[in-house]
Amino acid sequence: MDLSADEHLIRSMAELGEPESLFHVSRGRFFTKLGVGLLLLVLGVVGNYLWWVHGPGRFDALVAHLLILLPLLGIALFWHMYRHRRLFVLVYPTGLLRLRRGEVDSFPWEDITQIRLKVQRTAAPELRRGPDGSLTECWLPVDVPTFQLWNAGLTVARSDGVEAHFGPALTQYSVLAEQVQQRTFHVLWPRIWEQFLLDLPVSFGVLECTRLGLRHAGKFLRWADLKEVSIAQGKLSIKQGGKWLPWALLDISSIPNPHLLFALITEAQRLTRPEPIRQPSSDQSNSHHESKARDET
Repeated sequence: MDLSADEHLIRSMAELGEPESLFHVSRGRFFTKLGVGLLLLVLGVVGNYLWWVHGPGRFDALVAHLLILLPLLGIALFWHMYRHRRLFVLVYPTGLLRLRRGEVDSFPWEDITQIRLKVQRTAAPELRRGPDGSLTECWLPVDVPTFQLWNAGLTVARSDGVEAHFGPALTQYSVLAEQVQQRTFHVLWPRIWEQFLLDLPVSFGVLECTRLGLRHAGKFLRWADLKEVSIAQGKLSIKQGGKWLPWALLDISSIPNPHLLFALITEAQRLTRPEPIRQPSSDQSNSHHESKARDET
């Protein structure tokens, strides 16, 4: 017997209990975005009609881009919201549950092998450490676009290859992205860090991390020469000290587990950073001079 999304939600919560977090596309948000998409589509159609039928009708690069962009944005926004209708995401201590138009998919944290983020820009990664200084959490803050919802998203993949995609149409999407990164970090980081300490290469798609540095497309960059790693315009930019152009520029959505990559880069640089030379305090210095004077006497 097929159940509706609401019935699946009620049944799942009855069997598994109250989730720690629940994400969905609210009715108001859904119809608002659909209305904006429809408005953009209508403006595009009307604008094209007025320009080509009753207007100058000549080609103008700026006007042409605008007349093409408006309906395309409307169609894309309309389609994106349509795909995410009746979507619920439940977060439990054991994993993630996706309910979508009568379909139920579970993603236990232990079975998730990688996540991918589609983000245009992000702030510095958030790090948390334990009392002993070891890294316990790392996640990348995500932005939520107002109109171009297709430029952001979160994908989780199980060990059997099954994937689920979640977009910013969800309420509190940034919180969902943070929680997924935190939960998967707890599972995947110990293995990654142990592999790194054993001097085994750790791959992040086309990018490889070793105890000595980064490898990409036949190039090698020592940790000591790494200047900055950032995300801008949907690209992962890796910069080398003393160079103008990026050492590597990669599509961030092609990098698996970017939160683990940033964590590993941070810890690798800490390991290779030379320890600061501690200067003796004034009391120690005076004591040393007095001891030296007594020895000479």
